[in-house]
Amino acid sequence: MEAIAKIPKILIYEEFDGHPIYRKGYRDFMLGLKKIEDINMGTSTLQWFITNAINKYLFKTLPDGFLLGSGELGLHIAKNTNFSADIAIYREGVLQVGFHSVNYTETPPSVVIEVDIKIDESDYFQNEEEYFHKKTEQLLQWGVERVIWVFSASRRVLIADNPQTWAFNSWDLPLTVIDNHEMNIWDLMLKNGFQV
Repeated sequence: MEAIAKIPKILIYEEFDGHPIYRKGYRDFMLGLKKIEDINMGTSTLQWFITNAINKYLFKTLPDGFLLGSGELGLHIAKNTNFSADIAIYREGVLQVGFHSVNYTETPPSVVIEVDIKIDESDYFQNEEEYFHKKTEQLLQWGVERVIWVFSASRRVLIADNPQTWAFNSWDLPLTVIDNHEMNIWDLMLKNGFQV
């Protein structure tokens, strides 16, 4: 295969201050080592499983006053800054949706839950930690009340609800999602058939 000169837009996962953030594997495509269909555009099985377990639980337990969704909701933070959210929770009446709602939302969710990292950070960030720190900071500054990251490799959860105080916990401890609604990631995984 030959090296590719221009990066297709489909390989852009998010945009940070005008800088495209590419999907993992895009470099192999650019070097001609992979075809575009060989690049993972979706999630891993584990990421899907964790996201599904969280969604299933929250759909059952959150009261009707919340709008919950998943599937990489596009978040328009500012000009040239566009993120995606694995799971977003809105309070009732906050998100106005109609036939005109064909672009990324400009309304911050109350809660954003992210499961693992799906980007190649090397072009803009020094490492994955810098990526999730900066993304979390921008989400909080935009108006998101709480950002939760689930990291399957370390089995840890980051909970951030203001720029100054963040907590890293083991994923087998209960955590507050919104208001007084709690969940335990590890328990949810086991209840949904996770193989240890």
